[in-house]
Amino acid sequence: MKIRKSLLAGVSGAIAIAFSTVAQADEIVARMSYHWAPKHPSAIHAKAFAEAVNTRLAGKFKIELYPAGQLFGIREVLGAIASGAVEMGGVVGVVSFPSINKNYSVAVFPGYFDSFAQQRKFFEEDPVGNRVWSNILEKSRSTVIAYNPVGPFAVYSTVDKLDTVDSLKGLKARVLTKPDRARWKGLGIGKMVSMPTREVYTSLQNGTIDTVSTVPSALKAYSWWEYLKSGQLPYIGFADAYLMANTPWFNGLPDEIKKVLTEEGAKTSKASTDGILSASDTMHKEFVARGGHLTVLEGAELAKLRKVEAEKVEPALAEQVDPDVFAALKKFSGR
Repeated sequence: MKIRKSLLAGVSGAIAIAFSTVAQADEIVARMSYHWAPKHPSAIHAKAFAEAVNTRLAGKFKIELYPAGQLFGIREVLGAIASGAVEMGGVVGVVSFPSINKNYSVAVFPGYFDSFAQQRKFFEEDPVGNRVWSNILEKSRSTVIAYNPVGPFAVYSTVDKLDTVDSLKGLKARVLTKPDRARWKGLGIGKMVSMPTREVYTSLQNGTIDTVSTVPSALKAYSWWEYLKSGQLPYIGFADAYLMANTPWFNGLPDEIKKVLTEEGAKTSKASTDGILSASDTMHKEFVARGGHLTVLEGAELAKLRKVEAEKVEPALAEQVDPDVFAALKKFSGR
């Protein structure tokens, strides 16, 4: 009898272990890759999103985070999502989308959008804009889970001051996108160097570049402000970013998991969008407190900038998109 009880206990234990193993094996694991450094606001929001999802779906679903380009960099992550190399990722629109549909470049045409909300409305509600947006999602086999904007972007340099439009002439600027080239050329930049985010710090350090167009949060998140001494406003545009998922993978998830991802994605969208402008202002205050010089172009200098943009930059940008899309952008923005 004792032997039988012992045997039964052993069998019960084995069964319990087996069921535990099955339960653990049934947990769905999603890898999320993004290039943002841990202190970047977009990284903070991505982490908060993952933690909220993991808490609500404990034992059923888990997001594993790979920040700071551990798996894929800013230029590679959308391809990784599309191929299924990772299930989820953080994507910066102006970096990843124009190679799929060149017309997304209108998102960073200077002066056409005054907020993230207006920019999103063009792609979601304007018939022409939505055609571009739908084409991008279809071709990239991706689904937007949340908006996670990196911020409004401006110009920063290692020179002491950027207090005039002509201050940019002859400088060496980092290029990340095709619109960068059009703007830098129009403003008289002396040299343009294409490079991913991970190379910027060293390039500022060794003098390969001395100027970048970026969001304020990047100054601290990547320690670029160790070399950047000046900045120039107004903001050029609004760099939107997204937490995205591979569409076939997302569509195959159980409804309960999709519901939680969608709900937490909506919360993240609101929190990240509401906070990014104030975070940018705070970052500029820190930049100045460290000894940085921030110039806001006004009056004659601002008029000069707008004239350069209209006469030299905008025509070059217009060549990068289809005429009907540019016409729709002008109509939508009232320009």
